[in-house]
Amino acid sequence: MRSPLAAAASLLVAGSLVLSGCSLTSGGDDEPAPAPKTSTAAPVTELPSTAWTSADAAEVSQGGTLRLAASALPANFNPLQSDAADSDAAEILAPTSGGAVRITADGGWEVDPDYAESVEVVDEDPLTVEVRLNPKAVWQGGTSITADDMVAFWKAQNGSDDAYEVISTAGYDAISAVEPGDDEFSYTVTFSRPTAEWPLYVYPRLASNVSASPKLFNQAFRTRAISSNGPFVVTSIDPDAGVVTQKPNPRWWGTPPKLDEITWNVGDAELQAEAYVNDELDAVDLQASTYRIGRGTGTVQRAAGVEWSQVTLNGGRGPLRDVRVRRAVAHAIDRDAIATTTAKALGAPAAPLGSLLLVPGQKGYQDSTSSIAHDPAEAKKLLEAAGYTAGADGMLAKDGEPLTLTLPVPEDTPTNNVRASAIADDLRAVGIAVTLRPTAAATFFDDVVIPLDFDLVTFVNRASPFPITAAKPLFFPLDSAQNYTGIAPDRIGPGFDTVLGTLDDALRIKRVAKLDEWLFEDVPMIPLAVTPVTVAVRNGLVNYGAAQFEQPDWTTVGFVTKPKKAPADD
Repeated sequence: MRSPLAAAASLLVAGSLVLSGCSLTSGGDDEPAPAPKTSTAAPVTELPSTAWTSADAAEVSQGGTLRLAASALPANFNPLQSDAADSDAAEILAPTSGGAVRITADGGWEVDPDYAESVEVVDEDPLTVEVRLNPKAVWQGGTSITADDMVAFWKAQNGSDDAYEVISTAGYDAISAVEPGDDEFSYTVTFSRPTAEWPLYVYPRLASNVSASPKLFNQAFRTRAISSNGPFVVTSIDPDAGVVTQKPNPRWWGTPPKLDEITWNVGDAELQAEAYVNDELDAVDLQASTYRIGRGTGTVQRAAGVEWSQVTLNGGRGPLRDVRVRRAVAHAIDRDAIATTTAKALGAPAAPLGSLLLVPGQKGYQDSTSSIAHDPAEAKKLLEAAGYTAGADGMLAKDGEPLTLTLPVPEDTPTNNVRASAIADDLRAVGIAVTLRPTAAATFFDDVVIPLDFDLVTFVNRASPFPITAAKPLFFPLDSAQNYTGIAPDRIGPGFDTVLGTLDDALRIKRVAKLDEWLFEDVPMIPLAVTPVTVAVRNGLVNYGAAQFEQPDWTTVGFVTKPKKAPADD
């Protein structure tokens, strides 16, 4: 189960951002808990940022097994290693891990006292962060977590040694030094350039003996988990049964967890939903294809989403080389209608997306899409200005060549097919012919997206609390492995660097909005809709469920003996 609430935790576990993580699909008895009083999440949608049922620790019963699901066992249980990319490793390990900062409901952060006494910027030129660790914190084997772990971890992650097969060096390669402080529990991290997303990069996730050995880093965790530094430990991994079992960490120094056990059970989305209905799971993510299966049992929680659909335009070939044609495509697509369809399948209000960098509910989000608003008449004007004329059938051509765009669609992905068909219909309405090309889902990215064998393509991206570092390679440079747009306007790279180098929150938010405006002027990508986080949760389970960014406190996750009776699902 790839729930966004655990995805947020993976940001801090892996130190790699997931905005560029892609999916082929878009994505009750609602009794949402209010977001924390400190949240400054923008009231853009009707859905809360956090929708799980909250309960004080004293109200949670001691004991019980929490049965969760994952789509597959990862090839590597080191979530930093490249074979763990796009896997469930970080989500499965979330109850066993933590860091100096934790994510709040609005995508912000706060110091986690279980791991650090303080985390603060002590100089801005150069950017220098001082960290004071909690001296009680230890690795699973009992060894203290110290400055030496951070030094070794940084060296493994920063790209200076190619022997380490890391998912990403981003952020760590901007660190010029990690220096121990007055004792083993303090250190300073100095950056070679300002990095607004620095909280991601100032805490070690691996013990120094692992970070110091490429062999251990790459190969030692194929069948066992990395050392826990959280309230739970992995006690068994059964690849035959597809089950990972976790129990309370006997060396955990914080508040003891309520649960006796957590199990992660492997299965595809439909199998997960059926297992939940059959009382074999306690919570399950619901998709458009499984909503009807899972909605009838327990409570369906919905929170503002992190997965968002979009159309990528290949501006490096054919008619889309002309920015006027790209803008016409944007004006032709009825984004509100697509958002309504996306949300309706999950019983939620529509959430059209107005940014390529932030999502509704996230601090600083604002709709910057006025320049690409749905306007078929404006689309036709732009196409006429680009030299296209309509024939008797209303379809456009230029110099005798019909204006035809190809839109490959992965087979057996119903949500993607519905979205692609809606896009094609909208474009035909302004005279652009669209060829929907069925493509094998298993090789969709390798055969179509990565080699840029398309004019238009639609899939789902995932937002993050720290989005800018991850978003840049989607648009710049041209040879970025994640840039599928075929273009890289000169101002975009420096624009991202300026935003990342802005440490003042208010000014950075303004610059994010301006960067969004630049992107919409060039139209490398068109945002469509946010898919709400929809989780079916068994009655009585508290402090876990649907959330956009907030991380659960695994010491308080558990069951209450007398859950409130939930209202009937709508």
